[in-house]
Amino acid sequence: MIARIIQVTTKPGHLQEFVNTMAERNFPILMQQPGFVDALLFASDTKRDQLIGIAIWKSKEDAEKYATHQGRQVLEAMRPLLQEMPTIRTFDLAASTAYNIDIGRAVSSI
Repeated sequence: MIARIIQVTTKPGHLQEFVNTMAERNFPILMQQPGFVDALLFASDTKRDQLIGIAIWKSKEDAEKYATHQGRQVLEAMRPLLQEMPTIRTFDLAASTAYNIDIGRAVSSI
């Protein structure tokens, strides 16, 4: 499994609109994608307009397929709410309590 981490800075005062749009429109799109496992969205407790999103995917290929198709459309739809383009990074899942992945098995797949 892999995680794609997205760091977003919304335009001032648009954080809640961004969160609502993600939850109501974009999460349902994600949930229909092959290989999608879970998504989490975190609002900063110190920087009013910053969010971190984490999407868990079964494979890097699944995540990349989404990113090059529906993900681009989602990003374009959200662009008016953004102060700047988001930063996106990909990580291999090394250990998890939620997905019953032990460290030895996860590390051997990296």
